[in-house]
Amino acid sequence: MSSEIIFNNEPKLSEYEADSKSNIRRIELLPHVRDFIAIHPRFLNKKIFVTFAHEGISSLVSIIETPDEKLVLKIPLNILRSLDEGDFLKVWEKAGVKVPHVFEEGLLNGHNYILMEYIDAPILGKVYNNKELIENKIYLEMGSILSAMHKPKAEGYGRLINGKAEFTNFQDWFESVNIKKRLNYVHENLLLEEEHGSLPTAFKILLDYFNGKKSSYCHFDFVPFNIFNTNPITVFDPNPEFNNGYVDLGRSVVIRIAYDNMFPQQLVDGYFAGETYSKKLLHASLLLNSYMKFPYWHKVKRLKQIKNVQDYLIQNKHILES
Repeated sequence: MSSEIIFNNEPKLSEYEADSKSNIRRIELLPHVRDFIAIHPRFLNKKIFVTFAHEGISSLVSIIETPDEKLVLKIPLNILRSLDEGDFLKVWEKAGVKVPHVFEEGLLNGHNYILMEYIDAPILGKVYNNKELIENKIYLEMGSILSAMHKPKAEGYGRLINGKAEFTNFQDWFESVNIKKRLNYVHENLLLEEEHGSLPTAFKILLDYFNGKKSSYCHFDFVPFNIFNTNPITVFDPNPEFNNGYVDLGRSVVIRIAYDNMFPQQLVDGYFAGETYSKKLLHASLLLNSYMKFPYWHKVKRLKQIKNVQDYLIQNKHILES
């Protein structure tokens, strides 16, 4: 008896040209997902239902349901990515952070994959709106957990490739081809100018602080839509990179300013837990992360989000110059 595999839906494709390569890879992977399930010992001789998650754009996510269990098969669409997500999840789990447990990692048609625990809970950002997140002090919990995720230390910056970080230090990461491409896009499209703050000033502030310090395991997309509403909350779907915690925190802050037009003070308070922190250093991170996020937002017409961040940077430029 062979496995009976039933697909409940098809992967959702993005309408934006910026995601065209991801759409192609998503379609190309479909027969390989079927083959993976068909020959995997865990699924032999079972009736299997497969549902493709329609959230997110960077991975093909399949929810695999058998009579005994539910699992998630996640395949990043960027073939250059290493098996870093599984490694990061394991490190955070060991540090006491609730994450989906990773059962298996490997290669599928040249793409990395992870087979992991299915979390039977709604997404935090769908359960609560921004006002409710504040009223229920959930941002405080998020900040505390993000801080715990940054406690394990690493060497180097960037993605994990062949067991080590791409770059030896922050300056090498900042001067990489990928970062330069983003900076050039922002400058060419006049998305950030001097009125929003000086990037060279921000870079020097960050470099002076990071020099000689170990990096952390950073999520780089730590928002309520990448967290399950469990107790305690369960963190998933990172865009994992080695960097300094200030940069990862700053990225979350920028996203909240963009979408909610407010500075998430609870998130910051939860992260630092009453300890003194540098507002200048955090603001330098906000400016850097604006350069990182704006190119994609601009390509997919998230102009309101860009405007919200631009306004915040203009109003708070003094923090960088103090």
